[in-house]
Amino acid sequence: MKHSYSFPILLTSLLFVTIALSALNTQVPLWLVREDFSLGQIGLVGSSYFTGNLLGTIMANWFISRFNARFTYTYSCIIFAIATIGLSFSMDFYSWAIWRFFIGIACAVTWVVIESCILVTGTVRTRGKMLAVYLTTYYLGTVLGQALLQYFPQDVLYFGLVITVLMGLAILFILLTHYKLPKKKKSSFNIMPMILYKPSRVGLIGCAIAGMLIGSLYSLMPAYYSHLGYTDNQVANWMVLLILSGVIAQMPANWCADKFGRRIVLLVESILMMFACSLLIFNVCGVLAIILLGSTIYTIYPISMAWACSCVRKQEIVSMNQAMLLTNTLGSLVAPAVIAFIMDKLSNTYLFISFAIISLYFVVLLLVKK
Repeated sequence: MKHSYSFPILLTSLLFVTIALSALNTQVPLWLVREDFSLGQIGLVGSSYFTGNLLGTIMANWFISRFNARFTYTYSCIIFAIATIGLSFSMDFYSWAIWRFFIGIACAVTWVVIESCILVTGTVRTRGKMLAVYLTTYYLGTVLGQALLQYFPQDVLYFGLVITVLMGLAILFILLTHYKLPKKKKSSFNIMPMILYKPSRVGLIGCAIAGMLIGSLYSLMPAYYSHLGYTDNQVANWMVLLILSGVIAQMPANWCADKFGRRIVLLVESILMMFACSLLIFNVCGVLAIILLGSTIYTIYPISMAWACSCVRKQEIVSMNQAMLLTNTLGSLVAPAVIAFIMDKLSNTYLFISFAIISLYFVVLLLVKK
């Protein structure tokens, strides 16, 4: 009974964190553009955030064992708030990379706490539905963060104070829950066998590709539109359209994956993504291209997760979940820095050329693998 009402409270807390993160992920590249940072530096600042994600994913279970789930989540929110305010201390590359690194650690730990609470308390029949509601809440929070961005203060310090208020609300709600995660043996979190497990390899590659695409979108898409001369509100509107397309496509894409097979759906999505990138490269039908891009990119990760988890036993799902988050984070870490370097040396359109190349690789992989 405690967990029955703890779940919506947990999702409410997640909503505040996601709104703050979504607004910050879009605003940071815009601040850096105004300060005349190069695209390469913007990409590296984005990669520092995903480096924090990687470290937070690895250390999260130690924090949960050392403290409990609710206090680990609370401390992560406090770090998030302090690091955001820390951005206002100086506007140099190294300081911002460090603060974004700490924000990445805090976000990864909160995700592990939430997903672990869902996996532990859910049953075989309810776990899938709970994860679907969790992802929908996360993406809705992302959309709200973009929609509310125009009402946030533009000054870095005051922006950080608004984030602090949101983190305070997230802490308030998480302390109202009754989740207690069991302490696990260290061996139970050995994820290398999951990464090396051949039947789930394509699913893990899909998670890595999703990380590469989504990480590059968050890090570089605002800068791309800013360089085209769009205002901050217009950039936020394009991001809202992109993410909202992914929210709407979640249920239909997963229904099609269950009915027609995950491999077929991922193959169709990759081809549609290549088509959308072609439209964006030649600057044709921009709205349609963004809708197709959001609908495909944001649904690759959950379908790939389902593929990878279907290949392992129930007692290995938690370890597989960590392996998926790790590969997703590695993709998010590497891709923004590499693509930003290419864009800086060549042109902004190489953002979508890179996406098309990644999609083409996934198409070939899906056609070759049985």
